Amino acid sequence: MPSHRMLAQFHLIAVFLCIVFYYYPKDRLSSVQLLTEQCQYETGTLCPECFPEPVNCSFFENHITFDGYELMSEIVNRFNQHGVRFGLLNGERRVVIKNLNRNGAIQSLRDSTCEELGIEQENCHLRNNEQFLQLLRQRVLDEDLLEGAIICPPGDEGALARFVQKFDAPDLMTLLLMRTNVQPLVLRLLSQHNLPVPTFIFQGGFTLVESYDGEPLGNFYESPLNLRLKIANELIKASINFTTGVDHFRFYLTDISPDNIVVNVLPNNEAKVSFVDMNNVIILDSHSKRLDPDKRTTSHSRIDCDGCFAYVQEDLCTYHHSDINLFAVCQLLLENLNGNRDKGFLHNTENDSKLIPLRKLLHHCVYCQPPNCKDRQGVLAQIQEMIHTILT
Repeated sequence: MPSHRMLAQFHLIAVFLCIVFYYYPKDRLSSVQLLTEQCQYETGTLCPECFPEPVNCSFFENHITFDGYELMSEIVNRFNQHGVRFGLLNGERRVVIKNLNRNGAIQSLRDSTCEELGIEQENCHLRNNEQFLQLLRQRVLDEDLLEGAIICPPGDEGALARFVQKFDAPDLMTLLLMRTNVQPLVLRLLSQHNLPVPTFIFQGGFTLVESYDGEPLGNFYESPLNLRLKIANELIKASINFTTGVDHFRFYLTDISPDNIVVNVLPNNEAKVSFVDMNNVIILDSHSKRLDPDKRTTSHSRIDCDGCFAYVQEDLCTYHHSDINLFAVCQLLLENLNGNRDKGFLHNTENDSKLIPLRKLLHHCVYCQPPNCKDRQGVLAQIQEMIHTILT
C-alpha cells in the first residue's frame, strides 16, 4: 500500500478517536446512570404533566446492564441514528432500549407549539390543557405528514379521539408520542391482541424498554429452505393480522423491510417473527363515518421506485380496506426493492418443481395491476396451503 494512503488512513483514525474522546469525558457517569438522570429530567422538568404518577427512574440502575464493553456501547449509541441499544434485564433477559426523544423532538414540538400560541420562551412549558392539546391534535392530524404515525381518514378528529381513548395516559403524553414516536402506544395495544410486536416492558420518561425478540430477518436469507418457508408463513399471517387490526383500527406498515423484522427460531425449529420498528405506520379507523361507503377496497399496485417502497397515501386513507401489507410481504418474499429476485427471501427456488406454483402466485401478487388482481388474501391463503404441504 502506498505510504500516502497509509498516512491518510491513520489520519482518519486519529480524527475518529479525537471525536470519540471529546464526547467521552473522564468524569463520566455510567450509561445506566445517564438514563436515570435523563428520566428524572424528562419526568420532572421537561414534561411533568405527562407523568402525573411517580416514575421509577431508578429502574435503569437497578435492573438494566448494557451488553459489551461500555466505551464501545456508548460510541455505537452516539452514532446510532435510531437511538437503539441492547442490554440485559436483571442480568438475564435481553432487552432493547430506545430513545423516543431523538434529536430533541419533544423540545422542538414544545417550542414550535408555544411560538404558535404566542407564549414567550421563558414561559414555554408542555401543558395538559385544552389550548395546548388542540394544537397538538392539529399537528397529529396534519394532512401533509408523510412519515411517523398518520391517523386516517385525513383530519378526522373523531378517529383520533377514539384512538387516544385506548390509552391510560394523559392526552398530552399520548399526543406527543403520536407526533414524535408512537412505538410505546402501538406496542401496548397490539401486544395485548397477540400481534407480532415486541413486548412493552418499561417507559422511563421518553426512554422505552422492550423485549428482544430475535435476530434481523436479513440473517436468515441463506437459511435452509424449510426454515425460510416457516418464516414466510409467519410473515403472511402477520400481514393479514395487521390489516385486520384492533377494534376497527387497521395498521398499514409503510416500512416492511428485513431491517425492521426479527426472527426467533424456537428449540422445536419453529419460527416466530416480530416487527420491531412500528413508528412509520398509517392507522385507519375503518368504521369512520368520514369514509365514503362506496370506497370499500383498494388494491395496491407496484410502483417503480429505486430501492424504496412507494405507495399512494390517499388510497390508504380514503378506502375502508387496503391490501398494501399483503403486497409488501409478497414483494419481500419474491424480490428486493429493486426488483432483484435473487435478493428475495425465497430466492434460489426457481428450479424446484414443487415451488413453481408458489412463485407464480407470488409473481401475480406483486405484479398484477388492478382491476386484474385476484384477491390477495386468497392468493396468500393458497401460498400458505402450499407451504403446509411442502413442510408435511
